[in-house]
Amino acid sequence: MQLVLIIVGAFVGGWVADGSEEMLGVIAGAIIGYLLAQLAALKRRHARLADEVEALRRAAIGAEKTGRDTAEPPAETSPRPTRGWWDTAAETSPKVGPESSDTPAATSPGPGQAGPTAPADTRPPAHRAGAGVAAARRDRPRERSAPSRPSTPASAAAGARTTSAAGGPPSLPVDRVLAAARDWITTGNVPVKVGVVISFFGVAFLLKYAVDRDLLTLPIELRLLGVAAGAVAMLVVGWRLRVGNAVYALSLQGGGIGILYLTIFAAFRLYGIVPPGFAFVLLVALTLGVGVLAVLQNSRWLAIFGTVGGFLAPVLTSTGQGSHVALFSYYLLLNAAILGISWYRAWRSLNVLGFLFTFGIGTLWGYQYYRPELYASTQPFLVLYFLFYQAIAVLFAFRQPPRLSGLVDGTILFGTPVVAFALQSRLVADTEYGLATSAAAVALFYVLVAGWLYRVHRDTLKLMVESYVALAVAFATIAIPLALDARWTAAAWALEGAALVWVGVRQSGLLARVAGAVLIVASGLSFIEHGWRDGAGIAVLNGNVLGGLLISGSALFGAHRLDRDAAPLPFQPLVSLALLGWGLLWWFGTGFREIDDRLVFERAVHANLLFAAASAAALAFLSRRLDWRAARLATLGYLPLLLVLAVLPLIAHRHWLTGSGWLAWPAALGAHLFLLFEFDRDGREDRGRWHRGWHTAGALLFAGVVAWEAAWRLDAAALAEAWSDSAGLTVLILGGWLLLALRQRVAWPLQRYPVAYLAATATLLAIAIVLLIGVGIDRSGDPAPLPYVPLLNPYDTVTLVALIVSMRCLLLAREAGELLTPGRFRLGLALLGAAAFVLTTIGVVRAVHHVTGVPWSPGILLDSVSVQSALSIYWGLLGFAGMVLGARRAERVVWMLGTGMMAVVVAKLFLVDLGNSGTVARIVSFLGVGVLLLVVGYFAPAPPRPASAGADEVRE
Repeated sequence: MQLVLIIVGAFVGGWVADGSEEMLGVIAGAIIGYLLAQLAALKRRHARLADEVEALRRAAIGAEKTGRDTAEPPAETSPRPTRGWWDTAAETSPKVGPESSDTPAATSPGPGQAGPTAPADTRPPAHRAGAGVAAARRDRPRERSAPSRPSTPASAAAGARTTSAAGGPPSLPVDRVLAAARDWITTGNVPVKVGVVISFFGVAFLLKYAVDRDLLTLPIELRLLGVAAGAVAMLVVGWRLRVGNAVYALSLQGGGIGILYLTIFAAFRLYGIVPPGFAFVLLVALTLGVGVLAVLQNSRWLAIFGTVGGFLAPVLTSTGQGSHVALFSYYLLLNAAILGISWYRAWRSLNVLGFLFTFGIGTLWGYQYYRPELYASTQPFLVLYFLFYQAIAVLFAFRQPPRLSGLVDGTILFGTPVVAFALQSRLVADTEYGLATSAAAVALFYVLVAGWLYRVHRDTLKLMVESYVALAVAFATIAIPLALDARWTAAAWALEGAALVWVGVRQSGLLARVAGAVLIVASGLSFIEHGWRDGAGIAVLNGNVLGGLLISGSALFGAHRLDRDAAPLPFQPLVSLALLGWGLLWWFGTGFREIDDRLVFERAVHANLLFAAASAAALAFLSRRLDWRAARLATLGYLPLLLVLAVLPLIAHRHWLTGSGWLAWPAALGAHLFLLFEFDRDGREDRGRWHRGWHTAGALLFAGVVAWEAAWRLDAAALAEAWSDSAGLTVLILGGWLLLALRQRVAWPLQRYPVAYLAATATLLAIAIVLLIGVGIDRSGDPAPLPYVPLLNPYDTVTLVALIVSMRCLLLAREAGELLTPGRFRLGLALLGAAAFVLTTIGVVRAVHHVTGVPWSPGILLDSVSVQSALSIYWGLLGFAGMVLGARRAERVVWMLGTGMMAVVVAKLFLVDLGNSGTVARIVSFLGVGVLLLVVGYFAPAPPRPASAGADEVRE
């Protein structure tokens, strides 16, 4: 791959550079390609070394725990470990002195004996490296439960040397580049590596210098032949030395091949002394020769080098007048060669390189030169390329080592059908149902291959069989929308993304997981860019719906696979949640959009509600079956969605239970209860405040829907507003009463969540009371067509029921203990009393309005003598009742409240009622309040003031 990137970089650099700077561009491109290759190699080496260092560290910890650090076996009895990268690192490191902690401790000398000299470290290099890692771990400051031996400078140095030998991760990009350069210079056959590179540039500079100064008078043909002869000589010498010095031999051969490629290219392109056809033949022959050398010497890099040259040969020799049949036939031969190599060697990089060149150049040609009349001469090549790389994918999985047998190359396996399908769309663009037929044919192909692999290699190629089954299902699915809609790109991306995520999880591949998630998101964005086509085909069975569902299904599949990954990456849970949200967004968005396109608004709102209910119930069921916690939590979004769907019908209907609403809303309630029940079936679920809150919120929502419907029905019957208002408020109050009455009779959910439904009852009653105050102030409460009767009219009856049920709710909440503490109970009691005072006061004013005929206007009512007199009498009765009750029960607080009310009434008499001079109402007010005060003074004297202890008890 290093030589490939150098050559590609040089080619790109020369192509991009200006004519005067062509050589500089070639050199710069080659250097950039080399740096990229070294960076990739460095990353692979770092990953490998990190794994090996971790293995050594664990081995050292095990040895330290078993006490082997104090007594090591003799070198001659220790089995020699397999040589690896650490052998060279350990043997070339300076020896650790006797003072090192790695040296075994000598036994204590007896009396009169000299202490023995510490024996030399005779352990194998791997053991010494492991001890160095252990020493480095001992030097690292961290808390330990048990004391350990103190580390010495020598042990720390040994650990540092071992870490350095292991190639620890550099901290900066500059360090990585320097480390890569150092490793390249210090490993392998360094002289030949440097010599080939320097000689290559030296020969180029020498030739340029000689030409510029007319030092060489030989014709250009002879000069090029001389260079080619030198390259052939390098090949011959490299071949002769292949047995004794393989690294040196391959380096010489690679240099000779590179010089030959450049020489042929210069003879054709720069000097024009070789015709295009002959140059092409030379490049092909050279490519075949390189392939033979690679297979004979088992050199993957040589094969890659030759492959790059082979694919670039027609590009380098092209004059723009060639035949596409000749080009694709030549590439077919190259791919046949790659397939033949795959029969013997599992060289993934070679396979990927051929795939990229074949379909990359084919794509460029197709989108630039293809015309419909070329279909017959192009389609067979695309089919053959597709079959070649499917065979290569199977061979790659089959030729893996025993422990990796069946490993799938996701790039070839999933990239081939996607790219080939893209090219196929270009070929059959003017053919009706051409792409749909192609998708069906591909699905059939994958079914047949999966069946054959399952019968023949079901044990070794299990993952390959599963991959082909997935591809068969994918293409069979996408054939349906493609038969109706030609927008295949988004669906293909989504399916490929899901397949990549699946393979990435199966093989613990970072790139596959990330690329798959990105493809799934990109598929949705691409689908949005194409736009939603109105009236596209049959309902549901059209490109809009099926495309959106494929994107949604791919996102949900990817999210589940990432969630179930046994070895997730640090950021993987967030990616899984993002894909889950993306999939649900596309599912509901697609369904709502299709319903809105197919139905009128009045029917669409209820159809949307049914769709949302069914979708939420299905998600809850699947999340429990799949043990998918994130999806289970996602069902909690159903209630907010239901609230939005409840508001929309009000735009057109002003109520919900119209048309199919009688079916939709009970279904929505059933889905809500099913979601809550599914949560309860999971014993691990935390049923905290949020879970109780969802029970409470659901009760409020559905009670509100029924209340609104009841109010709308009576309003539509042309009754007075008092009846429609009272109907809606009565439903809220009765809903709370039912929750109280059934709390001990319904095991689930009322007995299981008593606090949640007590809270729902209290909230319903509070809403009813607040609304009752609002409508009582705004409206007169005319019960037409019935006459007004005090206490038996709609508003007064609802007020009485609301106060009774609210008091009952307060008492039950105090008994439950979880919802109300004693202090909160007193606060609730005070609020209820205040609400009762306001509601009854409004009722008194309403009665005066209907009996005396005072207009229902705030200003007129406040100025009315009758209203003020009625209020004085009523408030005086309230004060009287409070004082009597407080005196009888020795409740000083109640007595004080009654006294305060009486004080307010007295103040009102002198400040307000006194101004109504000469009226019967003023006389009634003063006499009535005076009589009440006289009675109070006799029957309700002030209770005794509580002692300090009693006060403490009251304060709790």
